[in-house]
Amino acid sequence: MSGAARILTVAGKEVLDTIRDRRAMLVTLLTAIAAGPVFMVLIFNMTASQTDKARELKLPVMGSENAPALIAFLERSQVVIQAAPADYEARIRAGELDVALWIDPAFETDVAAGKAGTVRLVYDRSRDRARAAINSAESLLAAYNRLWGTQRLLLRGIATEVARPLKIEDVDLATPQQSGSLILFLVAFYGLFASMMGGMAPALDASAGERERGSLEPLLATPITPLQLALGKWAAIGIFDAVVVVLTLIGFYLTLNFAPLPALGVPFLFGATELARFLWILAPLIALLSALLLYVGMRGRSLKEAQANVGVLLFIFTMLPFVQLMAQKREPAWLLWAPISAQYTLLSRALRGDAIPAVDWLQSALAPVLLTVIALCAVARLLSRETVLGARS
Repeated sequence: MSGAARILTVAGKEVLDTIRDRRAMLVTLLTAIAAGPVFMVLIFNMTASQTDKARELKLPVMGSENAPALIAFLERSQVVIQAAPADYEARIRAGELDVALWIDPAFETDVAAGKAGTVRLVYDRSRDRARAAINSAESLLAAYNRLWGTQRLLLRGIATEVARPLKIEDVDLATPQQSGSLILFLVAFYGLFASMMGGMAPALDASAGERERGSLEPLLATPITPLQLALGKWAAIGIFDAVVVVLTLIGFYLTLNFAPLPALGVPFLFGATELARFLWILAPLIALLSALLLYVGMRGRSLKEAQANVGVLLFIFTMLPFVQLMAQKREPAWLLWAPISAQYTLLSRALRGDAIPAVDWLQSALAPVLLTVIALCAVARLLSRETVLGARS
């Protein structure tokens, strides 16, 4: 039997073992199919809810009779004015109100004397769901302040350009597809996460689990070399991981193209082209993660220890995209050489509709390919030792 045939035999055996564990397989596959759509529906509804809050602002006001012109301006801006309860500050702290406006009783007196009228916008910015209403209220008050200042200058025969010497024109170069930054990040991150979770169960079962069941020793007694055994197990894990990633991306594709999602005002495209680009970008990472998970599983003394070690790997894996997002800096060119960060960068570009040159993909794939080879050689080295059947070497 040739070396390739032996590798395929081991891979087929591992795939059959995974399929036989129907409960674990079904949980993994169904989660991959359902999690993406559910995830997207929740995100779209949350974003739509925030947009509706900003569009249909309900503003509790204390002392609305003190500034009738301001109240009229807000009402013309489609703001629903409500009487603020006496305990509005306590209600804002409790999350029952998003924002409230307090108008100084001396507002008209100060304005008549040529002074600035005082209003107080009360809110709790630590509550995420209140931020859309807060930002909308702040923008409206700033707009009224500019309008009022302009009118005062005109009444005094002064050109309005005197108070506004700088004319600002906004030019947003982002395409409509690029504007949904939060959704872009979450879809790219979930694509990465699926490539990690898809291979976790079969990798642990093919390594620490097989050693605990006692089925690893008969495999080592066959004419198969340690490297062939490692390659066969790695191939089976990679196949299952790829299936999970494909199902996850298909779930995104079906949800974004056919589900009755709320309108966000941002066209978000995830068609067959984006799906193919995702698979192309994630392929080197799937190969690397399958090898790393197999190595971590082989290094564990028991299944529990292997699971704990995989947990550390999962933490590192999930933190990198968040660190990259929070850095709020332009990605340096060397980032394309770093596994995970490079894939996240290219996935974000794919969702934004940007071109991905072949040289960028080759840069992102080089390190994962090299690390995959190193990890598989390390697994083969472990399998060549008798201690792999007992305590960790």
